Amino acid sequence: MSLRKICYVVAYRDPEYIRTRTLKAALQKLDGCIVFDATNTRSGWLRYFETLLKTIWIRIQHNPDIYILGFRGHEIFLPVRLISLGKRLVFDEFMSPSAALTIEKKAGALGKLIGYLLYPIEKMCLHLSGRCLTDTEAHLRFIGGSFGIRGSRISVVYVGADTDTPEIGPIPTSLPLTFEKPLTVLFYGTFLPLHGIDVILKACHLMAGRPVQFQIIGGKGKQLSEFHDLRHRLNIDNVIHKPWVDFEELKSVLIPQADLCLGGPFGGTPQAKRVITGKTFQFLAQAKATVIGRTYEPVEFVDRENCLLVDQANPEQLAMTLDWAVANRSHLPMIGWRGRQLYCKRFSVDALSKQLAVAIGVQD
Repeated sequence: MSLRKICYVVAYRDPEYIRTRTLKAALQKLDGCIVFDATNTRSGWLRYFETLLKTIWIRIQHNPDIYILGFRGHEIFLPVRLISLGKRLVFDEFMSPSAALTIEKKAGALGKLIGYLLYPIEKMCLHLSGRCLTDTEAHLRFIGGSFGIRGSRISVVYVGADTDTPEIGPIPTSLPLTFEKPLTVLFYGTFLPLHGIDVILKACHLMAGRPVQFQIIGGKGKQLSEFHDLRHRLNIDNVIHKPWVDFEELKSVLIPQADLCLGGPFGGTPQAKRVITGKTFQFLAQAKATVIGRTYEPVEFVDRENCLLVDQANPEQLAMTLDWAVANRSHLPMIGWRGRQLYCKRFSVDALSKQLAVAIGVQD
């Protein structure tokens, strides 16, 4: 059987973004396929020219059978469509930029106007693609309804986590009934509206006086200023904040050291109801008990079994769940272990590879 040649194309400001890393890892596991990489290494506007030149060179030298245009491919869609003429083009609609700007109000009033202008461009990208990818069943329904795309042309490939997730040891058979140190709760993110950082801070405030220490990482610009303003107004003293840490330190040190992780989303926005956050996959992969905001996604998340589930936009319920975690701390390792089992079944690189094979039409 001849090898099927696949070209993966990305021109994004963060070429190591989690969606890119996991899709590439899944592609490498496809039997009978060889993958050519047209991912940018430069930043700024030069990244577009770099990616397009790589794609042209791959077309000339290797003539791939399938092109996959990765996250934020809207910006270079037309030249990639021209380069790939006569071949199958798979477009990753991981996130709808027009919806982020108009519905999520990601960039205020000006962003909302830009979002309306982007909508027909986004619709064109979806209709001119042979197939579309997205990250959840809820997003599949949203894309199909919003842009008039048949559901049969859209496939779900979950985000998953890194390929080098460390092996998880056996669950301790017994844990102490009392603990000397406070419960360590970790959250990291960019403080987008869907994350609900205000919900998290209000829950931190409600947990004042309880043996809990929150470690919150991330934020910039307006979102970071609003975070600090709310933290000051609520006089919160149980939060340690860092604006940034290296992702490798996060994976290898901070997540393993945490007792409980906040996956979210907690914002209660329309997009928040359709996603499973990347951090949730990262936490589950490392067998950490994870607090997850309820969404429309039909996944086997079971409260106090393989995760802790809360309603979104509800700081009181989040605080009650955190209080339960303090009182039932010895249960958290087993909840994390079961979350890891779900991750291996549905969201691991092996699972993503099977989803991707069906999505791009290379399954045996």
